[in-house]
Parts: sequence; structure tokens; C-alpha cells
Amino acid sequence: MLRYLSLVILAFSCHALNADVVWPTPLDDFALGRNPESFLQPTASGNPTSGAFGDVRNNGYKFHEGIDIRPSKRDKRREALDDIYAALDGKIVCVNQHSGNSGYGKYVVMVHTNEDVQVYSLYAHLAEIDKAVGVGRSFKAGERLGKMGRSAGGYKIPKEQAHLHFEIGLMSSMSFNKWYYGSRKFKEKNRFGNYNGINLTGFDPLDFMYAARAGKVSSMAKYIQGLPTAFVVRVYTNTIPDFVKMYPNLVDNNGSDCGWDIHFTWYGLPQKFERIKNPDIKKRGSGEIEIVKYNPEEIKRKCRVMMVVNRKGQVFVKTTLVETIKKLFP
Repeated sequence: MLRYLSLVILAFSCHALNADVVWPTPLDDFALGRNPESFLQPTASGNPTSGAFGDVRNNGYKFHEGIDIRPSKRDKRREALDDIYAALDGKIVCVNQHSGNSGYGKYVVMVHTNEDVQVYSLYAHLAEIDKAVGVGRSFKAGERLGKMGRSAGGYKIPKEQAHLHFEIGLMSSMSFNKWYYGSRKFKEKNRFGNYNGINLTGFDPLDFMYAARAGKVSSMAKYIQGLPTAFVVRVYTNTIPDFVKMYPNLVDNNGSDCGWDIHFTWYGLPQKFERIKNPDIKKRGSGEIEIVKYNPEEIKRKCRVMMVVNRKGQVFVKTTLVETIKKLFP
């Protein structure tokens, strides 16, 4: 009954989108309007905000790209019993049945193509994945994907901290391996192709859920571009990146073909690719990267630092941003 209570409340509140959005577990605290502290699972610190999205861990120095949802029920051994549901209509694109292969443990990735911008959702640390969940299979919002757990590669999540790690976001590139093995030269095998978590940049799932429930998400593109922009990066290049091809509704092609102005959130989510309106023609084809605009309040972070401004007002691009750009232009 709890499952259907959650689905009904959310489904009738998300009429602005083309498809229903549902809470991915049977826990009904969100649907009933309770505070996040009641449904987010904190880390061992016990701080409720550590289960939220963003710079919420290690005193702001560690980024958490998703939300952790606590179980609503447990068995006699105190293991989580909650089912996990698809948050939106979509198709399965990645299934990891082997916990040791990833820090996400057993996890599932879905792609959702019903909106003006296709997004990906990720469901991690599962105890089990349903046999029906296979790559290429379509699932409706609210259909069961598996069972909540505490699986993780390389470490054990304590029973008391069992949870669903849930993400929603965008893919950086369809040529991810070029960056993974080329620019970064990772030695560990990429078992997940383009669906490696490093290639999926999330936005705050809880903020999205709140906005969708309130009927404020008229389109996915408007929601993403409405997030606070931290800085705009100008890249002089003749390359048309995969991101532009994948997300035409996040692109403004009115401008010079000598490069792009890329609008980013503080944590590195590309919100918009815009052809340069006032280029320095001498820099055409140079590959130069420069910050053309920034929001001082949005860049005051301890983690995911991509640019800094010194006391003289000089702007410096950090390695984190350089690698983000390389991932977009592998």
C-alpha cells in the first residue's frame, strides 16, 4: 500500500512533464511532505545532510553525486527489505550484477527519452536486481528494478547504513573511452563503457523531485538551464562535441563556429552550449580555454573546485575543469 500511496501523490503532481515521476522506494515520507531528515540515510557521521546531494561530506571537502534514501522496513537480521522502482519511464542501458566491479556495488542505469532532454537515472548499492531487468528492456515509472541493500566494491556498507543511492543526470560523451584510456590513462578496465559513473554528471535528484511535485518542471531543458550557473567557459575549437549532438535543446547555435561558451553549475554539470557571439578570431583553432563569466557566490566551494579567483581578481582554471573539458571533447 505504501508504494501506491507514493505513486499516486507524485503522479498527479508531475503533470508538467510528459511522463510520471515517482519516488524510487516505498518510503512515503517525501510524498507526505516530511523533512529530508526523515528519509535521507546519513553516513557514519550521523549528520542527516550527509545523505543529500552536493558538498555535504567531510566538512564540505567531499562531493556526493546523488541522494541516499534509507529503508522503510527491515527483516529480523536488520537487512533492508525495500523494493526499488524506476523513477521515470525508460529503458535499461546498464546492469552490474557483480558488486566487486564498482563502488556502486550492484547497480542499474536507465535512460529516459520522453522529455526534451534525455536524462539518465542510476540506482546503486542494491542487494539484488530483478531477473527481468536486462539491457534494452523498457520499464514504466514505478515498476520494480530490485531490492535495496548495501553492496559496494572494495568496502562494506554497515547494515545500519543500508540505502539506495539515487542519481539523475546527463552523459558527457559517447566517446568516453577515448578520454578514459587516452587523456586520463586509467589502468583499471572500464567495464561499463559510456555508462561509467564518471561519464554521468548528476544534478540534485531531491531538488528535481520537489520541483516536479510542485508542477514547476515545464521541460527538462528549462529545469537544467534554470539551475544556478557558476561560470561560463569559452573553448576555441572547431569540434562539435557529442554533448551538442545528444542534447540539441541545450544548444544555442547562433554565433561563430570557432568555438563554444559552455555554461556550468559549480559541480561541473554542462547546462548549455552556446556558439561564441564575440570571438577573438586570432584564437580560432587554438584550443584555448578561458573563463568569460562567473558567479562569485556559486564558486565558493571546497570540493569540485574548477576555477579560482585570487585577491587581485585574476581568474585561474583548475585541472578539474581542464579534465571536464577534455571529457566533453575527447
